[in-house]
Amino acid sequence: MSTAQFFTQLSIISLFVAAILFGLHSLPKIGAHQLFSWTSLGLFVVLSIIMYFTGKYAALSDNKNDFTLLMMGFIIGKLILCGMLILGYNSVFEPSSNLFLIPFLVVYLFFTPYELYFLIKLGRLEKQQTHG
Repeated sequence: MSTAQFFTQLSIISLFVAAILFGLHSLPKIGAHQLFSWTSLGLFVVLSIIMYFTGKYAALSDNKNDFTLLMMGFIIGKLILCGMLILGYNSVFEPSSNLFLIPFLVVYLFFTPYELYFLIKLGRLEKQQTHG
């Protein structure tokens, strides 16, 4: 996967998720938490970019374990960051219900398969360049 393809696909998924978030924000109980929604989207965009570039570097590394270790670290790190974001927002803003989590879950459920997709592509890049 080229960098141009990555950024094109990232833009498409980001715009699609943003459109869903705009729709969800029309609901009063969810719309009150727009800051959390947009922060979630921004976090996932930034994480995807970091994952792509570090993953591409690790996939081309001489040590075949670098890619696997880096991706496992990202998965754990992403879970910790997501938990911190949710707990931080919950403790600072004290929302009256858990409906603020719906936009977060939308972002998470769209970005996680996309991240898996481009990581698989990067893993194949490594195999093609070392075996091909």
